[in-house]
Amino acid sequence: MDGSEVLLNQSTGSRLVRMQERFAIEFGIHDHPIEAHNMLYVAKSTAVPVPKVYAIYQRQEKQNVVTYIVMQYDSLDQVDKTVIAKTLRTYFDQLRQLQHPGYFGNIAGGPPLDELFSATQGANEVKTSFSTEDELVGCIIRMYLLETGERMAHKTRYYQHVLPTVLRSDDRPVFTHNDFQRKNVIVQPDGTPVIIDREFASWHPIYWEYSTATNANGGWNDDWHEYVRMALDEYPGRG
Repeated sequence: MDGSEVLLNQSTGSRLVRMQERFAIEFGIHDHPIEAHNMLYVAKSTAVPVPKVYAIYQRQEKQNVVTYIVMQYDSLDQVDKTVIAKTLRTYFDQLRQLQHPGYFGNIAGGPPLDELFSATQGANEVKTSFSTEDELVGCIIRMYLLETGERMAHKTRYYQHVLPTVLRSDDRPVFTHNDFQRKNVIVQPDGTPVIIDREFASWHPIYWEYSTATNANGGWNDDWHEYVRMALDEYPGRG
């Protein structure tokens, strides 16, 4: 970095900057090479546009390993939101058509890439993918119990009773971006939208994408939810 970069987005442990009008660099202690590998996988397996990945590297900075992902960047123009949402739907439809590997997890065969399985109590116990949706839901309930303890044991028992029914789909894993929100959609000068930040992409139940995208609405201060339902099938009972 030479000081000429323009900050595009910043969160805890991760920054996205623009360099020289042509490159976007995502870097931080919470960024990981799997994000770039997920983009390469989507580019190879589908016709979904993704930013071109130029480089992936890591280096030790003080006490932490920092990952850098250098990728293509195009400025955001004013375009019609409805057209973008409908185009994004075609991308998600393509992802849903990928042949699943027979498990719920990441492309390397490990557990799903989600903070639910990596940043909660008991996360170290989750080391493999899940063969069935029941196994996945059961793990979610165990994570909740470990996170909240005995004080919420009554709520855990309620979840044990209702979630296996509420969180029910066709037991078919679908490839899921898992972080679909405003900041991760970039529109190229020709109007083509691309989705970045695939760090959490994994094989999830069909409703997972809608649930995480709806939660990304934050304080419900804008019309994000109106376009989410254009880009994705709705599963309001599982949001």
